[in-house]
Order: sequence, then structure tokens, then C-alpha cells
Amino acid sequence: MSPEHVSGKWGSDKARRYHEATKHSYASVRVGSGYLDFSNKPYPFKYYISGEKKQLPAEFERPVGRATDALTCSLSIEAPKTLSISHLASLLYFTAGISRVERVGDHYIYFRVAPATGALYSTELYPVIGWVEDVEAGVYHFDPGEFVLTRLRSGDFRRRIAETIQDQGAASARLLVILTACGWRNAWKYRERSYRHWFWDGGAMAANLLAVACSFGLDAKVHAGFVDDEVNSLLGVDGEDEAVFAVITVDGRVEAAGAEAPERVAGPIEGVPAAQRGRPVKYSLISETHASTMLRSSDEVASWKKSAALLHGLDRDGNSGLPVQAPQPATTEKRIWEVILERGSTRKFARRSIGASQLSAILRYSFGPLRADFLPDTRDTLIRPYLIVNAVEGMPSGCYRYIPSTGELRLLRKGQFREAAGYLCLEQALGRDASIVFFNMADLDKVLNVLGGRGYRAAQLEGGIRLGRLYLSAYSVGLGATGLTFYDDDCVEFFSPSSDGLEVMTVVAIGYPSYTTRPGSIKAGILKHPAKAL
Repeated sequence: MSPEHVSGKWGSDKARRYHEATKHSYASVRVGSGYLDFSNKPYPFKYYISGEKKQLPAEFERPVGRATDALTCSLSIEAPKTLSISHLASLLYFTAGISRVERVGDHYIYFRVAPATGALYSTELYPVIGWVEDVEAGVYHFDPGEFVLTRLRSGDFRRRIAETIQDQGAASARLLVILTACGWRNAWKYRERSYRHWFWDGGAMAANLLAVACSFGLDAKVHAGFVDDEVNSLLGVDGEDEAVFAVITVDGRVEAAGAEAPERVAGPIEGVPAAQRGRPVKYSLISETHASTMLRSSDEVASWKKSAALLHGLDRDGNSGLPVQAPQPATTEKRIWEVILERGSTRKFARRSIGASQLSAILRYSFGPLRADFLPDTRDTLIRPYLIVNAVEGMPSGCYRYIPSTGELRLLRKGQFREAAGYLCLEQALGRDASIVFFNMADLDKVLNVLGGRGYRAAQLEGGIRLGRLYLSAYSVGLGATGLTFYDDDCVEFFSPSSDGLEVMTVVAIGYPSYTTRPGSIKAGILKHPAKAL
């Protein structure tokens, strides 16, 4: 651990211990594998058996922006004067909606528009409505299965959230979307390591939401800093079995009507959720880490956000490698909603070379500007992308480092590393056969020193957002992608010495699928949940 690490700051020691304890290694995956009890598998949806429900329209607005522009939010589209229920349905659908249904034996898998580890979909969305036409102000839960909103609280809670996230702009946001993780839903398969997946899966959804919001001319920002107990209480979740991990404000860069509505005092939650199936297993390592990284007051949140300024230019440390001249990035006329429907998780790659212009596009559009409270500037990032290039036209095979803030791509060393890529990706053929594999790393000790344990959440969340953008940018230029798990320390060692002191957040393999892929389609309201609790 770095000598400048501040012991215990906002749970930094617990976060570091959690990360070390959940690393994969060649030995750990052989002694730690466990039995999956399918009779105890959680239901992949949360829904309410009581409470006022509002059906969202199955025919809704499509965001018009090109995918590549939406990913960098470089559009010059004017925000709509009125945010309609149709806009809301579109934002929620293209973030978490169902796009494919597959029958496996006697049950169905409902695949969503964003990737999720193990297709377990532990992320839930709670829209907080400020000013949306035909939707009463309040706190809601979004059910992508029945495509309905369930009202949990009536009234305008934007100023209350603005206080808890220490961003007064949220008081005039037309819409806020709060993301939670239902921990057992993912821990059923991935156990202690599943805490990382909260942020990977939620980050991928956030990537969709940010891109779609941009395509509507709306301004969106990710907040990882908030008073945990306040926001959990607002949603009626316990902060352990289900816990908030991000708040996204969507405000459209205009002063929204109704911003001066009186503060509402939160009473009891209006809806009653269905009890979830199975017998959840609690993992103390997760609950202790999450509890230790909570922010307990608005003052703590303000202090945490102020600390983020010290992370400016974090990705620019070091000059290792030889600069590589990349061509102009490939462009596409595909709309972001088309790309979201096309996106899947590639199951087998053809060993084909991709174009250098395709790689340039992926780099630019995946690691472009991001508005987040833990980043001092939209051009800043906690992530340092490393690449194994197996097959890119006009580029030597080898390992590379990309510096997002400057756009530099640096060759660390030449070589044929297909077998190494496969090994690092938990010995999976997908890493070996892909054209390129991205290893998104972070200087975790520096992040923990500045942002404490809450910074661990932020680094993993940004890793998830960059993963989501890698998916979307790959599909926008005609390729496929899949997120992979990895041997943590072996990955860092492979890119040494450039990667010394870093930790891997997420890994994504990209290339041409070896089969013909079919796009998904909009499937809104196709599922009817059991009438009674599971």
C-alpha cells in the first residue's frame, strides 16, 4: 500500500481489504468455486404488489442523436421545452428495458438493453420526478417487466436530494434517477466479489442513460457522493439488502417549472414490494465494506466532493511507451437507440482484424467527457486504459496504454499475446480470440488517499460506465463486445512496469462475432409478475 494512504479515511482501509480479499488468481478460482442452488435463485425483478401504478407508453420517443455524438455528448440539440412522459419512457427503457427473451428449459431469460454480470440484473431504477408532463411529482420505482411506474411518495423531493448530494442544481432538475443494487440477486452466483458488480452493472446502465439523455439535448451528471441513509430512507430501502449507489440528475440546462415547490416531509412509503424468492445469504465482507464507505451528513458529502479536485490530471502520470499515430476515428450514422438495441454480449469472436479507424473510434467515444461529482473536470478520469491488441490493421500486435485526456496511444511492447489475453481473462477463449482487450485500471491507492473508501465506489462505478461505453462504441462501428472477469494481479503484472501500483476495475473484449448477430427489439410491458409475493 502506498505510504501516503490515509488510514481509515471514509472507510479506505475496509475498501482496500475488500478489494484484496476478492481478487481472482489461478489458485483462488480452483479452490473457491461453489455450488449454484438454482432452487434458491432470486427473481430478476423487483415489483410492488400495492401502490398507485402508472403505465408508461409502449410507443415512445426515439432519441435522434448519432451514437458517436451521444457518447461524447457533442450534440447541439436543443433540450425540449417540456419533458413528456414519452421522453421519460424512452430514457428508462433505453437504460434498463427488456430487448430480448430467450427460453431455457422451462423458464425464460429476459435480457436487458444494458449488460449485467451473469444476466442477473441486480440494478433497480427509481425516478424522482420534478417536472414531467402527465406525471405527478414524486418518487417512483420503475418496473421494466410490466413497464410501469409505482409511486412511492407524492410531492417534490428535489430540494431534499439537492441537499443530500450537495448540488443545488438538482433542485431544478426535471428528473433524477436513483440507482440501487439488490445485493443477493448477484451474490447468489458471485458471492463476495459481487459488490464490485453493483458498480459494473449499474455503471453500464448509467452509460446508456447518459447517452440517451444527451441525444435528447438533456444535461446529465453522475453523483457517487450523497448521504446514504437519507437517500435509502427516501426510497424505503434498508441500505443493506438493497442500497443506493448512485444518483443521476437530468435537468436539460433550463430552469424547470416547479423548482420552488415546498419541501415535503417524507411519510411512509405508499407501495408494498413483493417479497423476493429464496433464502438470501448475507456476506459480511460486503455489508461491512459498504457501511464503512457511507457518508453520514451533508457536510461529509461537501468535504468529499471538495477533495475530488486533487484528482485533476490523474490519468497523465508517467510517459512509458512509444506514441502511436492513430487514424481518424470511424463514423457512423446509427442512432444511439439503434445501437442500444443491437448491443449484446458476444459469445464467440472470429479471429479477424478490425480497422485502425474502428479502434480510434472506440478509444475516443468510450473515454470521452464524463460529468461526475468525483471528477474535477469532464476531461478527467480515474481510469487508465491498457490494451492488448491482437489484430488491428496497420498496427503491430502488442500491449498499449491509452491516455484519455491527451488522446495519446502508447505502445509498451510488441508481441503476439493472444494466449496471454485468454489467460488473463480467467482462461476464457473470448479474451484470446478478440481483436482487442481493454483492461481498465485505476491508481486505487491514490484514489483512496484522496476520496477515502467512497472513492472505491467511484472508481468501480467509472469502470462500469467505461465498460458500458466500450460496448456501445464497439457496436456503433459494427463490432461486438463482451465484459469479462480477470486474474487481478496477473493483469497488472503483465503491463508492468507501466501499470505498477494500479488495480484492474473492468475488462472488455472487442472484435467481430463469429456468428450472425440479430438486434433486439423494444419489448415494453411483455411480462406479468405473479400476483402474490414470491
